[in-house]
Amino acid sequence: MKIWTYKRPFSVEGVNGLVTTIATLEDLTSILEIDGVEQARDVYLYKGKRVFRNNHLAHVLPDGRRLDIESGYVGWFKTQIAVRIDGRLVFESAPGQTIQWPPSMGRTLAPGEALSPEMIERDRAEEDRQREQFKRNKPSLLFDVFIALLFFVVAKMTNLTTAALVSAGAGIVGWIIQRMTRIDLMGGLATFGIIMSLVTAGFALAFQDDEMVKMRSTILGLLTAGIFLTDGAFGGRYLGRRLVRYMPHPDTSPGRLTLGIGMVGVVMAALNFGVAKVVSTDAWLFYTTFLDTILALGLTFAVIKWATPQSGQT
Repeated sequence: MKIWTYKRPFSVEGVNGLVTTIATLEDLTSILEIDGVEQARDVYLYKGKRVFRNNHLAHVLPDGRRLDIESGYVGWFKTQIAVRIDGRLVFESAPGQTIQWPPSMGRTLAPGEALSPEMIERDRAEEDRQREQFKRNKPSLLFDVFIALLFFVVAKMTNLTTAALVSAGAGIVGWIIQRMTRIDLMGGLATFGIIMSLVTAGFALAFQDDEMVKMRSTILGLLTAGIFLTDGAFGGRYLGRRLVRYMPHPDTSPGRLTLGIGMVGVVMAALNFGVAKVVSTDAWLFYTTFLDTILALGLTFAVIKWATPQSGQT
């Protein structure tokens, strides 16, 4: 799946070129074109790795000079290039900035530096670990999507109170299935998940009013945030340690992770309150089913980055 395409043109010493870098969820591809003709290409498969390299493009110019281009990330959201002719640096798309992968992802190899057999073996082991991790997490991810869509459909067909009861009931059924089959549908927090499903059902029964159901996400969000913040204050002893098993990197800090998730809960609860008070029920339903999830995912990725020690930290 393609994430973004970056284009970096350059014109130096009679050479007019363009480096196109395509980022996907698995690899980074850089393509060198001179006067519209492709001259070099480098593909780096980075998925599952903790030691990274930049892309390198090489081409011999018609006059015999050697053109070398380094392409890679500067920060999390942009790629840049450095152009050399016969070893001389002649162009930088981000002058003075170091082209390297974000340090929190891992170390970037220097030009010409090779991976040792030990590094290769660690990379292979990390790829296997992440593959197994995704396989283990897939049922819970699909179950979360199912619950969200179920709430949306039932709310459209009936009302918010019924939708809340049905989705809570589905959560309880999911917990029962997990207990019977050992298929992880609760993301490693089965007890916490069933408690929140019961609280949701109780809330819907106690307040059979659409406006109060809208406030459910705010009230339960603050309740959940309080639980995570408390766990974070104690170093993530319960929730944090369980969640770390589902993180991309095993060195994620349990305390930071739960503190960050708690803060995300506070932010999302406040946003839900604002949307529920300002827009119509249909608009709120669309927000809580789709936009809320996108925002929460973005904030959660930022929390994971914050909770993962940078390379060299302990």
